[in-house]
Amino acid sequence: MIINKIVVGYVLQQFDTAKHQFISQEFLASDEVTWETQDGERLKLSEKKNVELVCGKGGIKEPYLSFEMIQPSHQVPPLLPDLFAFRVGDTVLVLPNDGLDTISDPIQHEFIGTVIGIKDNKYITVEDQDGESFDCDPIQLHHAMS
Repeated sequence: MIINKIVVGYVLQQFDTAKHQFISQEFLASDEVTWETQDGERLKLSEKKNVELVCGKGGIKEPYLSFEMIQPSHQVPPLLPDLFAFRVGDTVLVLPNDGLDTISDPIQHEFIGTVIGIKDNKYITVEDQDGESFDCDPIQLHHAMS
């Protein structure tokens, strides 16, 4: 039988305002715990039959499972919508948009930049080495070796 352990608590997430990203998170559990069946029926651990479900026959110590959370630094950056084959953080070669039928930002010279997002579900925003950002047409971008 599969049963659920419901723990009341909070998630603390730390955010770096300089980098505009989350840097860590942890779950802060309270002592408020409820056990229930898959159907939502509450189990009282004061009843011997329910204690045995959780602790085993003759057991008295409740099993423990860590509340370890995946930290932001270990998460894979989100893939931009399917029509774009770039991830936030990718290093890209941006080509000039001379002659392109586009209303993206004017770019006269190619440069290497970093993908930082997407605009209007149409343009990929790239930041150059000077920290300036440009909205680029996807046809202007190519994966660069980093």
